[in-house]
Amino acid sequence: MFNATAAEDLIIRTDALNPSGKRIGGVVTNWTLVSLNHNHQSCMDPSTVTAPIVCSFAGHDGPFGAASVKRLVSSGLINKLGDMRALDMNLAEDAVVNATRGTYARGQVYPGLIVGGVELAELDGHPRMGPTFGAMLASGTKAAHEALKVLASLKNC
Repeated sequence: MFNATAAEDLIIRTDALNPSGKRIGGVVTNWTLVSLNHNHQSCMDPSTVTAPIVCSFAGHDGPFGAASVKRLVSSGLINKLGDMRALDMNLAEDAVVNATRGTYARGQVYPGLIVGGVELAELDGHPRMGPTFGAMLASGTKAAHEALKVLASLKNC
């Protein structure tokens, strides 16, 4: 997204493809240092970035790891995370690429959210830190193709 920013929350809107349902409509961002120090400073208003699709791949441990799927769990929009397993590059490579998903008909995590990379390991319980740059690139490529399909379906609404 942007350097030194953190996605603090998701924007959830009515789904154009399913008016009785909801979909991710963007992210709420803030400067990373502000996000890390909310308890120690005065309020700094966040910014919003609206988008028909959010791609989320950051699954490493830490305050911002797997932020999108963790927020879906805390909001009650998905049940639970699968929790990352121990490192195993041989299993992680194919697991992360094959499980990257975006279109709801193919097991989308939540409408408007495409999950791949190491965040997917957190969500589905794949081995951690295993995907090398090749698998991360392949996961991103697959996500881009899924995003184009979702955008095309939204364009027809």
